[in-house]
Amino acid sequence: MTKSEILEKIRLAGVVGAGGGGFPSHRKLNTNVEHIIANGVECEPLLYKDREVMLKETEKTLHGLEIIRELTDAKKITLAIKEKNRDVAEIITPLAKKTGIDIFITRNVYPAGDEYILVYEVTGRRIPPNGIPLMVGCLVNNVETLVNISNAIENIPVTRKFLTITGAVKNPITTSVPVGTSFKDCIDLAGGFTTSNPVALTGGVMMGGVETDFSLPVTKILGGLIILPSDHTLVARKSSPQKVYNKAGHSTCDQCSFCTQLCPRYILGYPIQPHLVMRSLQMTGEARDRLNQWASSCCECNVCTLFACPEKLDPKNICVDTKIKLREEQKEFTREEAEKVFRDVHPVREGREIPITSLYQRLGLKPYDRKAEFKNIDKNISEVLIPVKYNFGKAAKPVVKIGSKVNEGEMIASADENDPGVPVHSSIDGIVKEISEKGILISKNY
Repeated sequence: MTKSEILEKIRLAGVVGAGGGGFPSHRKLNTNVEHIIANGVECEPLLYKDREVMLKETEKTLHGLEIIRELTDAKKITLAIKEKNRDVAEIITPLAKKTGIDIFITRNVYPAGDEYILVYEVTGRRIPPNGIPLMVGCLVNNVETLVNISNAIENIPVTRKFLTITGAVKNPITTSVPVGTSFKDCIDLAGGFTTSNPVALTGGVMMGGVETDFSLPVTKILGGLIILPSDHTLVARKSSPQKVYNKAGHSTCDQCSFCTQLCPRYILGYPIQPHLVMRSLQMTGEARDRLNQWASSCCECNVCTLFACPEKLDPKNICVDTKIKLREEQKEFTREEAEKVFRDVHPVREGREIPITSLYQRLGLKPYDRKAEFKNIDKNISEVLIPVKYNFGKAAKPVVKIGSKVNEGEMIASADENDPGVPVHSSIDGIVKEISEKGILISKNY
């Protein structure tokens, strides 16, 4: 097959970044690079999704890397795995060596899976501020994305999602469910809630959002559901409204700078200083604009808010709000300005990295630190709500009507090949019950 034919297969299969970003893979892979990095680091605490993908789909993970090597003419391939999963690395290494794929072991720290950090750890190169890995000759893909790319070459579209279901549930598990499965059905697979007032953290305890609507569907980019009681400290802190965290930051921040000193991007040399952004809350005019620029390189990892700040303030959300405003007003650091304040890597960087065990202790998550091994639970998912819009491009256009019978793997919404969006496929056999902005509802109950 030609490069264009392979990319078209990947597009038609609806492959997007499965690690959370959701960028269309056929566009990301339409390039040439020197170094491919497979991200199997499992950045978020409590999740086992990437671990189980590598164990259950080892051959497809490596096959996906082979396909990307063919597409991009890469000279080097590295599969990155966290130290806690060294046993997985030992299993994969003999197979990887046969095809010239290196294994790299990262430390058990957060956020080791951030691609800026990962590229630096693996290659020693730093992505320019506000840049992408391609700028230093690298391409980073999540391991589940590699599996989906391997499937795409066999004309198998993305219809299922690996995810970890853990926290306040009876039996924490990692499993594979049809895209569009409701959160409630996922919780049932894990034996149900063990709290009477459940809340879901979607994607992760650090960067995930808070949800109370368990009718919401699993998407192609969801990595996990972490259930916590609604009165858990972490839930309260993540649910604080903008007016509250702004007021608290304005009145309480004593400029200790712990948020900056422990920021993973700051200690890697990037122009991000959350304490200066916090200081901007007390400023106006040009002084405020100048301090706000130090939010531009925030990766939203939440270390500043959930780990570093002794006053329990919210530098992360204040940085996020500031970044949005900077973009709207076109006041971010220019590339040239950012380069001028791009410092050397901090000499004690490794001493300031956050061990996962310390996160568990600080966030009150020790009771939920339980293995979530893969279980292929054969439960009949009778209804799915399949989203037609992801983070990039326009919503896919439905090509089915209410009442249409569809089979698993059948395209139900198409995307223009010139648009970043991708086609969408049915994840079960059933009948189309509803078409809305939320997605396409398919039921097995004819």
